[in-house]
Amino acid sequence: MQENTKPRAIALGYFDGVHLGHRALMERAVQRAKQIGGTSAVFTFDVHPDSIVLGRQVPLITANSYRREEIKKLGGVDEVIFGHFDERMRNMDWRDFIHELLIGEFHAGWIVSGRNNRFGYKGLGNADGMAEECRKAGIGYDCIDDIKVDGVVVSSTYIRQLISQGDMEGAARFLGHPYTVTGVVEHGRKVGTSVLKVPTVNLRLPTEMALPPYGVYATRVLVDDKAYIAATNIGVKPTFLDGGAPTIEPHLLDFSGDLYGKLIHVELHKFLRPEMQFESVDALKNAIADNVRETREFFSDGV
Repeated sequence: MQENTKPRAIALGYFDGVHLGHRALMERAVQRAKQIGGTSAVFTFDVHPDSIVLGRQVPLITANSYRREEIKKLGGVDEVIFGHFDERMRNMDWRDFIHELLIGEFHAGWIVSGRNNRFGYKGLGNADGMAEECRKAGIGYDCIDDIKVDGVVVSSTYIRQLISQGDMEGAARFLGHPYTVTGVVEHGRKVGTSVLKVPTVNLRLPTEMALPPYGVYATRVLVDDKAYIAATNIGVKPTFLDGGAPTIEPHLLDFSGDLYGKLIHVELHKFLRPEMQFESVDALKNAIADNVRETREFFSDGV
């Protein structure tokens, strides 16, 4: 496979989940790539820098296994470059990051970053320094100002806060799309089918993702280019107390078929109720019927 030697217009950022700020970076990179006759790209890292620098995991907004696909799908860029963030990268001088890595190794002909982007050793690199070094190297540079929604700066940190509160509508406004859990359907514990007579599909919750509160959500499930509405439970099913790991289990409405082994995307649109322990299976069945009705009502408005 021949190496790409065309100049790249590179958008910089961690892209732990594509939000409106990330889209602004990528839109500019796509525009500049056409201008310089090159390819548009995102340069990001395989792990969040804070996990190395601070020794703590930062919850992601998109599962690791789906990051590349989502960035390309929502940003329209030609390629996604994942740099390996290790001690070498941590200690790299910010000028070397620009000249040796982005320009020397990845043929950057234009760089796009956010106003608050920090890079290089101890985060000493910033937008002003980037602008000056790009000028010296004879390549283009764009600094994208903060994107705001109702006066609030769009950021992954703020979106994770909304997700943790179960505010899925708020998260969607800042993301520009519904918060989505992606995974392959697995065999579950058969509680839905055998006990409740409510068939569900079973997904493992990606442990690296920012998780919303346990409970029931009005969701849309995308599979094989088709969309189905679903009442979806996230949690551990406390009524049955069987000690299972947390799962996400959509009950697809108006669907019949076998989805085992399929890759599906579960869009979380609205938090309906917290997960709770019911005194009987019948009480749980009644609650599920209410959740199905609420889900139909929510999507009847054309969401």
